[in-house]
Formats: sequence, structure tokens, C-alpha cells
Amino acid sequence: MYYSEHGTGGLPTVILLHGAFFTEAFGRQYVLSDRYHLVVPHIKGFGRAAAETFTVEEATAELKELAAGYGGPVYLIGFSLGAQLGFKLLAEAPSLFRKAILVSPWLLHKDDLPAAVLQENLKLLHQLQNPVSGRLIALANGLPKAARKEFAESMQLVSETTVRNCVDNGISIDTEPGFAACPVPVLALAGEKEPAEIQASVLKMAELNENCRCEIWEKAGHNIPPLFPRRFNERVRAFFGAED
Repeated sequence: MYYSEHGTGGLPTVILLHGAFFTEAFGRQYVLSDRYHLVVPHIKGFGRAAAETFTVEEATAELKELAAGYGGPVYLIGFSLGAQLGFKLLAEAPSLFRKAILVSPWLLHKDDLPAAVLQENLKLLHQLQNPVSGRLIALANGLPKAARKEFAESMQLVSETTVRNCVDNGISIDTEPGFAACPVPVLALAGEKEPAEIQASVLKMAELNENCRCEIWEKAGHNIPPLFPRRFNERVRAFFGAED
């Protein structure tokens, strides 16, 4: 599994799971490398792994193997698709993780919602595969300048099957009952401008698990890590740093 690293291996390891499309979604979090060893896997189907097809089973297996390779529990941050994968990882393999922050997971679904979300994501795929609009969207989402060219090139390899598998990934509150007993401290975040299902997801996580707390951020949409970096980075330091 390809991954980039920021910071040295002597620091506490944080695995950053990006959302669909944007492998550099945490570009404005790389300043945290002064305190943490940041590991950014390219989830199958995107970035350096764009030529492959995303499936939940293969992605979670690779991520478990990656996390287990550090010889002890690691910190975890996930955004959007990455937060959904993080939720599954915490439910299935909590011993791999020390603390986790999950941002904007979609874990409660209306029956008619996936089709509408799929169409939105396929439309976004086509926009991102246009070299001009793709780079503009990458800029608006906070991707560092050096990453935009690589991003535009990798997007040409992302398949509609990958997008379909991401949207209809089968991860939900109901499919992962193990989360209720997960002993890992978890902070679940959503923005007040996000869909009601995402806000309800983080509220439900906190309701199910006494080790999980949730926050709904004012003025935020589906954009907390790239567009609210100062506040988010401070929250990461405070939540992860208490034991260091």
C-alpha cells in the first residue's frame, strides 16, 4: 500500500485517511508533523492507487495491515470516506488504535439517498477529470500546489466503479455493532451545514459509545480539515496530546 510520510518515525504515529478523490485532503494538517509522525495512505482507487478499484474489504484489510506494522496502537484521523473506513476499523480492530478523530462520516442512510449521492459523485468525478476544473477544485479544497499536478494526473485513472463502490460501501451504524463496545477514545465531528444524515451519524456514535464524544461545528460544511485548519489542528493536538 502506497503512503506518504511527514515527520519522523520517533514521534507518535497518526494515520490520516482521506476522503474520496482527495488524497491530499489533509494538506493543511501536515504542520502537525512537528509533533506527530503522519502517515497518509492512498486508499485503493485514488492517488497512487487510482489504477486499482476500491472495495471496502480490500481497503480495510490493507489499512489493518498498515496500522499493525507500527508495533503498537496508533492514532487515527479519517475524513468522509476515510471516516467511514475508520469507523469500521475501530469496530473490528480496536486494539490497533490509541485514539481517533472521525470527521463527517455518513453512517445513517435514507433509502433513497445513495442514488442521489452517487449521481453527485459521478458528476464530480467528471469535473475532476477535466484538467482545468480539476485543478481549481483541488485548490479550493486546500491541496498544496505541488500536489495539484499529480492529483490531476491520477484523477484520469479513477473509475466509475470505484466511485460507485465508495458511495454504496455498506458501512453503517447497523453493520458495525462492534463500535458500541470499542474502548478507544473517539471524537466525532460534523459541520452544521452538512446533510442531516451526517450530523445524525456523529450524534448516534456518541449515543452508542460512552468513549465517543461528538461536536457539530458552526459555519462548517463537508470541509472541516481543509477550510478550518487552525481550529481543527488545535483540536487534534488537544485530543491526541493529552497522553503524550
